[in-house]
Amino acid sequence: MVLLRHLRVLALTAALVAVWAIGGAAPAAADYGNSGGNVQLYQVTASGNCNNPDFCGNNLGGFWAWAVFNQDGTFDAELTGCGHLADAHAPGLQGAQHFHVDGHYIITDFGLGPWLVIVDEVQTASGGFLGTGTVITIPSEFMPIGPAAKAKLSTIDFFGFSAPGVSFNVTVTPMHT
Repeated sequence: MVLLRHLRVLALTAALVAVWAIGGAAPAAADYGNSGGNVQLYQVTASGNCNNPDFCGNNLGGFWAWAVFNQDGTFDAELTGCGHLADAHAPGLQGAQHFHVDGHYIITDFGLGPWLVIVDEVQTASGGFLGTGTVITIPSEFMPIGPAAKAKLSTIDFFGFSAPGVSFNVTVTPMHT
């Protein structure tokens, strides 16, 4: 039973980290809409929250993300994470952190049908404990985001279970596919 709980926490943490890093590699102003000849193929929204210390331990909080995946293989995203842990002995464990993310993606089938998969990203902080302008570069990764088709996925879809105070949702909306 303890092993199962640890596996659940590991799976949820991995998924939260994956979605937390949603990102892209083209200017934001050019990505919204179909300007500059770049065509949006998908818009993705994601959110996750865990307010259950029995399930998430000290990793209480959530994230909210929006991303657009373009025909040229770039994506652009906005992401906000929020910590819910209040601890008088560890300042800075609650509050929000915002990111603008740019990067590249591929559509590949790794056994679940075609999926959007982020392969690199650059995150730029905007406010929060990292301040404004802090840049985090991830030059190579394989981060599945969701199917390359209309989809609304929940905690149960991703992990096969749910728990009180735990919510994870991804919506994929095809635009010009």
